[in-house]
Amino acid sequence: MYHKIFVFLLLGIFASNCCAKANSERAFLVLHSDSKYILPNDETVVVKNSTTCGLQEAIDRAVAENFDLYIAGGDYKNKVYHCTTSVIFPPLQGKVIKFGAATINFDGFADPSQPGMVFDSCMNVTMECNAQIVYHMNGTALKFQPQKLLPVDDFVGPTMVASRFHFAAIAHVNTPVAFVGKQGNIPKDNTEASCVAILPTKSISRCEFHFIELLGGNFGLRIETPAQGSNFSFNHLKGLFVHEQFNTSISEGTIDQSPLNNTIIGNQWNVHCAPSPDARAVDVHGSRGVWTINTIAEKGNLQSSLSTHNTTQNNTFTIPTHDGKFLGPFTPEKPGTNQFR
Repeated sequence: MYHKIFVFLLLGIFASNCCAKANSERAFLVLHSDSKYILPNDETVVVKNSTTCGLQEAIDRAVAENFDLYIAGGDYKNKVYHCTTSVIFPPLQGKVIKFGAATINFDGFADPSQPGMVFDSCMNVTMECNAQIVYHMNGTALKFQPQKLLPVDDFVGPTMVASRFHFAAIAHVNTPVAFVGKQGNIPKDNTEASCVAILPTKSISRCEFHFIELLGGNFGLRIETPAQGSNFSFNHLKGLFVHEQFNTSISEGTIDQSPLNNTIIGNQWNVHCAPSPDARAVDVHGSRGVWTINTIAEKGNLQSSLSTHNTTQNNTFTIPTHDGKFLGPFTPEKPGTNQFR
């Protein structure tokens, strides 16, 4: 008797958990690569004449009606979202966005300087992109730039905070990387030609940015010097395979000698860089950062493994392997206020 009751109770709990899981999954708006998306109530919407294979329309619908968003995948070759205009994520708060194994292909823009994917202000956002982003234009493949107010806590102002961004692969293939690319003849000093650009026009703090692979471009991951009144602080950043960049693989700060570099503070980095020959691996303008850096010269001699500036203060550098010299005022022999381990 008691055994039967116990079994029924277990079955009831199992059924309840399954229902809860199903209901939580049904909170997603699901987009497919044939420009159709399915709403949580199972309604199917066919997006016509989209320049982003329905991606922009699905984002806008999910934001407007408070759904989480899933972009369906399966494999990189057969699940392809062709985009001939930028994909813009408006200000987000308390949102989950997931991409399956697909290809987000940015090509054929009327204005080749426009970015591929752009994020505005975010708070408590989880972005998990298992797709590969392939960008064929002259600008930036992925851009983070808070400009507008948050949708709920608008009193905070434009910002990016307490959010997590995970990307599997981003390739800038309009620079002559070894095995792909259009040989785009983009000047090496063109900072827009980046896999990822983070622009603290408004403050970006306490976020996690995780990139498995960044391929090509002049820059792999570029953090601009913050605007007046903003900061880039206390973030965690990983670049596990940043390679074949023509200028710099990782750049923390962009304006030499600027006092605004003092607002790049307290970030934690773990990066592995293999830039193109005569390029820089890591360039640091900020302060009080904690860095783990590996640099490898896979294609030829590097300009430097680490370059520093007068504003590079109170950082801790752990460099297990490095191919290339140290440039700038600070080295392991003359660390200044920095520590080299």
